[in-house]
Amino acid sequence: MKFLRYFAIAALAVSAMAAVSCKKDKEDTETKEYLNGTLSIEVPAYLMKGDVVHVVPTGVYKEDEADTLLACSWYNPLTRVTDTLRLEDDPASKSKEFDFVVDVDTLGTYTLQAYVWADGYYVKSASASFTIVNPVLGTGSLKGYDFLSEASVFTDSRDGASYYYDTVGGKDWMIQNLGWNGAGESYSGADAMDPIFGRYYTWDEAAAACPSGWHLPSNADFKALVASASVPEDAAAGPMMVNATFNGARMWEFWPAVKITNATHFSAIPAGYMTVDGQTDNYKGLNNYAMFWTSDNSGELAVARYIYVDKPVLYEGEFGKGSIRASVRCVK
Repeated sequence: MKFLRYFAIAALAVSAMAAVSCKKDKEDTETKEYLNGTLSIEVPAYLMKGDVVHVVPTGVYKEDEADTLLACSWYNPLTRVTDTLRLEDDPASKSKEFDFVVDVDTLGTYTLQAYVWADGYYVKSASASFTIVNPVLGTGSLKGYDFLSEASVFTDSRDGASYYYDTVGGKDWMIQNLGWNGAGESYSGADAMDPIFGRYYTWDEAAAACPSGWHLPSNADFKALVASASVPEDAAAGPMMVNATFNGARMWEFWPAVKITNATHFSAIPAGYMTVDGQTDNYKGLNNYAMFWTSDNSGELAVARYIYVDKPVLYEGEFGKGSIRASVRCVK
């Protein structure tokens, strides 16, 4: 009976403590509020060493006080450090805005995080992922170019960008997609991708995009390039493809029907293309298509040459000059 008495007293004590704990939890829940809105931050999808991105958290506020200074901190995935940049209602403290500096060239995907809070409110967080790329052909993000020691280098005086080129069939061909930023669009809107995938141009942009001394190749130029490898156009894809990897991932998937030899040194990568729908550009075909404008055109249409991942054919097609954005190779 003594044991039962002790057990009953202990049970009552536990019950009382639980009641106090529940009351405290309830009070904490009742005294904290949620910040209004949804926290948002934006970072380019691809960055390279040396890039500086000014990041501003937006979208949250206390009650109806849209101008209230909220506390803000950032987690930098490159340094693995969380730093509080602003204290609540303290205009003398640092700004909530963050200059994010890419000071490493370690390839990979990382996530930047922002935290905003105020006294009596729950913390709100947001994140943005980005991928670090390296533009150096052969040793950076794009690997598989084992023949570069045989190629020559041209520097575009307009922006200082350098391109490898090789002489095939008596003409000099750039073996990289043009990345001149005076026209066209970047992959995923990220300038860091221009020297890697090149930019994507409408036909009118492509016709004027090559640097002085170079020009957009004609359809006949492509035919001569293929002829230099002594293969018909229905078997020309493999001799034009380079077996490249992007940040360690193979670009052209293996298919038995396609034997990648890059015999022409054209070095096509499946950078895809873009469709233009009004003011909206949509990316398509990454890792599946390589598409290049030619100078041949008639009316509203122009000729493009393209390759599909699982077919050995170098295709030829006519497309609206402003309906797609394709890659550009320059020749002289």
